[in-house]
Amino acid sequence: MDVEPHWGDPERSQVREDTSRGERIAGITWLSVGAVVSLLIAALYLGSRISIGDTSVPVPWPVLAAPLFNWVLTRTALLWTGDRRIAAIPLWVWLAGYLILVFWPALPGLGGDTILGSSLWTLLLLPAGLAGGGWALLRLK
Repeated sequence: MDVEPHWGDPERSQVREDTSRGERIAGITWLSVGAVVSLLIAALYLGSRISIGDTSVPVPWPVLAAPLFNWVLTRTALLWTGDRRIAAIPLWVWLAGYLILVFWPALPGLGGDTILGSSLWTLLLLPAGLAGGGWALLRLK
């Protein structure tokens, strides 16, 4: 078994070389499923609030969690492939899911209910989520 060239170097993508093409496709597919699930959880909890006395305070923790989770998804995708375009697939899936949820009420035959409301938190979720995944792609040598 060959030693992987950059094993242990935190500044480089350490693509596993002992996997088949099918395993790599399955890995990226499951990361994409994770991106959809994380987006649905973010949409569900975006309007979270806590009560402090008689005051209800918004706690939009998905805006903080989305960049971290997308960063992890993208970094993990980089373990399956050295190609940044392929590693960005879970991030593209997250973006497509976000756009579908935003425009869901306007979709003919499907829409009706608003999933992502029109709020500042919804607007902040998009750049936060994209920044997290994009950061992982930009930080590589």
